[in-house]
Amino acid sequence: MKNNRSLAISTLLNKELKKGTILGIMENYIPDEIFEVDRPVKTRDRVFSPKTTLETMLLSATLEDKSLSNAVNQYYIIHQKRREILENDLREEMKKQKQEYISKEKPKGRPRKFKVELPKSKVLDISLNTAAYSKARKRLPIELTQSLFSSTKIDDIKNEYSHWRNYPVLITDGTYLQLQDTPEIRKEFPIKNNSGSYPQALLEVLTMRGAGQLFNYEISSRMVSELKLFNGLIGTVPKGYLVLMDELYNSYEILNKLIAKGVEFVVPSKRKRNYKVIEVYEKGDEIIEISKPKKRSKTANPEDVLKPKLTLRKIDCVSPDGKKYVLFTSILDKNIDKTEIQNLYLTRWDIEITIREIKTIMGINVLRSKTPEMLKKELNVSLSAYNIIREIIYASIKDLSFPPEKDFIYEFYTLNKNILIDKKGRVYKKWSTGRKRTKTTDM
Repeated sequence: MKNNRSLAISTLLNKELKKGTILGIMENYIPDEIFEVDRPVKTRDRVFSPKTTLETMLLSATLEDKSLSNAVNQYYIIHQKRREILENDLREEMKKQKQEYISKEKPKGRPRKFKVELPKSKVLDISLNTAAYSKARKRLPIELTQSLFSSTKIDDIKNEYSHWRNYPVLITDGTYLQLQDTPEIRKEFPIKNNSGSYPQALLEVLTMRGAGQLFNYEISSRMVSELKLFNGLIGTVPKGYLVLMDELYNSYEILNKLIAKGVEFVVPSKRKRNYKVIEVYEKGDEIIEISKPKKRSKTANPEDVLKPKLTLRKIDCVSPDGKKYVLFTSILDKNIDKTEIQNLYLTRWDIEITIREIKTIMGINVLRSKTPEMLKKELNVSLSAYNIIREIIYASIKDLSFPPEKDFIYEFYTLNKNILIDKKGRVYKKWSTGRKRTKTTDM
């Protein structure tokens, strides 16, 4: 695949976004199968059916203004366009049937009438009142949003950056999201100490290197440890994958569970460990053995069986800024040079870019929903929208080495941003931190 194809597809996407037809692209990535599960035999022909409700929520997730009124306004425009297309399609179909009828021998009786009739919900203009859409969002099964998220993941990802020595690479980290202060939210996301602060949620994510997509995630109260959430995510990681983690995850419980699952890992040491040297490959590259701690972690799963000892590889490293640190890894192959493993771990920073994008660029740093169920629906749909955009990008560059900092995702989510103008009329792409500007940015 050539570079110019990536540029061509990305340029096309940007044009579609500017025209406000991003849903026309995204709806191709919503499988019809997810709407067939437990579908009632007969349902009302609503304006906001489960499909149109989900589509409107997806569209809203890509906009800066995520209010219900803006979502309804956007759907009103789409509804008008779809009605016009449907009418034209029906006219063509009626015209075709009429020609076939005329060409045949006419039956006795009154001649058949060919009339274009649309369903009532498609003929009338929809109301711009948000009540119907609000009720539709509440009716929407949370399982449907979960199925949408699962369907957005790329199953066969393969490029120069997604794999390392044939291992698909995942990266994990956690971040905090601010929630609305309602009694329902406080009950599931309690505040521990400061009663005057807002509820917060802990979002633990696994991302796929090479596509930037979210592989999976867990959400809980901020009072829950990242280790506990990640402990649950390990069960969703297939055997033969490789996970990059920061020093927080250097826990015997976590390392033991990854090894038992057949998942490789690279993680820095957060403290000095007692270990026994088994073999020395070279200076600063050793095979060691660590023993099970006397007390189990509070975040441990009691069902997990701990091995009495773990065999790991210990690598002494120096960061680009001269700081010394130690990496532990389950990759014991002597033929793999320690420098390769160190360079691999440096790519862990990619997850910080993904977290920045889903929080600040997509605007879910503060979730708007006022109940736990709606909060989870909002998060499922927002992360699905992010994955779909990532999938579109991947389709244009899947055979190229394409780290996330070089992609177009920032442009996707800034086209609908407000233009920022200061008191002197100067225009900027983002607010200043307070330092005096020497030159303006031309929008």
